[in-house]
Order: sequence, then structure tokens, then C-alpha cells
Amino acid sequence: MKRFLTVLVVFALILPALPATAENDGNPVADLNYRRSNPVVAGMLSIIPGMGQVYNEEYVVGGIWFVTEVGLYLAAAAYTGVFEPDVNNKIGYESIFLFAIAGSLHLLSIFEATLEASRRNENLDRWSVMVDPGDGGFNVAYTFRF
Repeated sequence: MKRFLTVLVVFALILPALPATAENDGNPVADLNYRRSNPVVAGMLSIIPGMGQVYNEEYVVGGIWFVTEVGLYLAAAAYTGVFEPDVNNKIGYESIFLFAIAGSLHLLSIFEATLEASRRNENLDRWSVMVDPGDGGFNVAYTFRF
């Protein structure tokens, strides 16, 4: 399991460094590093809290998701008495409530990562930029579809 998690983390860190997949249609702006995100990969990486957001290059949001979810899981475990060796472990209403909130946020994190990857791809398909250097200056044109 530890090896699987290590491979998953390395995979999430390497994917943003892969070459751009934007199509080059002859304009110089298309050479910029725009990367499409795969919603399935983002969702699978979100099994570890925040990793789907890191895959989508939302590093701060991924960190917030990770800290929030891990904190809630640890708080729920503390309420059950896992960290106290002399106490008999019992699951009370507090721990059930915290586990429910943490699980709900985890599902929301997975949904948000897949939705953000889809939204990112839509924006790449919708917008295009053309730069045309002319004799007396240059023209910049933005086109978008609804």
C-alpha cells in the first residue's frame, strides 16, 4: 500500500511537467504551455485528499483540502480514543459526526477536482488568441464560442 501511494504521489507531481497538448494552428500563442486535464485522472488522484487539485495545478486549494480532511479524520479518531492507549475505544456521536463531515468533504473534493478538469478543458476549447504583427504595430484578437 505504501508503494502504491508513493507511485500515486510521484505520478501527480510528474503529470504537470509533461509537454503541452494544445494544438498549434500557426499562431505563436498556441505554443504556450496549456495543458489539458483528464477528469478521470483528477478524480482517481483525489482519493488522496487534495491530489486531484494538485493535478489540476491548484496547489493552494489542494493543500487546503488536504489539511481540512486530514484534520477532520484525526479529530474523529481522537474522539474515539485511538490516540490514548489506556482508554477503551468507543465511537460516540461526536466521532460519527466528524467522520460524516470528513467523508462528505472527501466526496465533494473528488467532485470538485473532476469538475475543475472538465471546466479547464472547456475553456481551452472555447477561447483562442491570435497575435498578428503588422507594419505599424500588431493586432491582438480574442475569439470565443458560446
